Amino acid sequence: MSKTGTSFLVNFAVGAGLLYVFRAVLWPFTLALVLAILITSLSDRVVRLLPRARRWMVFAITAVIVGGIIAASMAMVIEGASRIVAEMPAMLARIDHLLALVHPPGGGTLSLESLAQKVELAPLADRLLGSVQDASAGLGLTLIFLFFLLISRPMIEKRVERIVAERGGRGLASVLERSFSGVESYMYVQSVTGLMIAVGSGVVMFAVGLDNALFWSLVILLFSYLPVLGVMAGSVGPTLFALLQFPSLTPAIAVFVGIQIVSSVVGNLVLPKMQADSQNIDPAASLIAVGMWTVIWGVPGAFLAIPLTLALMYALAQYDDLRWLAVLISHDGDPTPMESAE
Repeated sequence: MSKTGTSFLVNFAVGAGLLYVFRAVLWPFTLALVLAILITSLSDRVVRLLPRARRWMVFAITAVIVGGIIAASMAMVIEGASRIVAEMPAMLARIDHLLALVHPPGGGTLSLESLAQKVELAPLADRLLGSVQDASAGLGLTLIFLFFLLISRPMIEKRVERIVAERGGRGLASVLERSFSGVESYMYVQSVTGLMIAVGSGVVMFAVGLDNALFWSLVILLFSYLPVLGVMAGSVGPTLFALLQFPSLTPAIAVFVGIQIVSSVVGNLVLPKMQADSQNIDPAASLIAVGMWTVIWGVPGAFLAIPLTLALMYALAQYDDLRWLAVLISHDGDPTPMESAE
């Protein structure tokens, strides 16, 4: 292995280790930064639509609205989670009843207890529960970081401009511009398409008569920020609780199939057009990124994987020895299309 390759592997291992060790602080700050970029993008769009509006007032109103949505979402998720915990025994009993109707080739019946004996679920469940608890605790820290990022925005911008002018040069400025632009576009696209999927899924669940349909719509909206498999994973919860609520399997099947149809329509007709110029990441690289960031930062890492990978791709593209990695991550093989116009 060449000296450059060895150095890259060492730096990568050290960087991943530091990200893991300080994950309790780093992921809330990163999420706050992504939200700050989203708020700035939304306020800029409003100013373009209403040029006579005062920029600082639009920015403040946008920040309050986004912060209020986040706080309300947190409250709704906590309330919904408490209901899930309360209904879990009945859910397990219902699943056991359905499994009892399945007769395996060797005879006997299936049950959650027998399946748990064959598959070690306890370590996986403990790790997942720990990740969810860490994520819940970090959301409060995220709001604190977001508040200070927003009120310190002018000062931060001046400092970044000074650093770029004194040390970074055009390379660093290009990485920052592409990173912020890529994260802004990704958050905008995923928010719009995720809202479409959540609304369509909510209509399906309300039509079926599923309890807590609003809560499950919010869950699907949150899961839509996960690439490829997000909506599929988000549809598992409402499907299982439809099994608990209704005596027959038909409503649960209708909920699951209806959500998949809505997701497929949005994913095939709306998402490709919006993603054409905004997300240049290969689907396989997206899944790998989600897996790696989940290992490092847990559940929050899965949701932040694509914005972080976008920024990493633009940074790697600035170095000749590492550009091949950026090419592998990119979808069209050109991680820096803006350079072609220069």
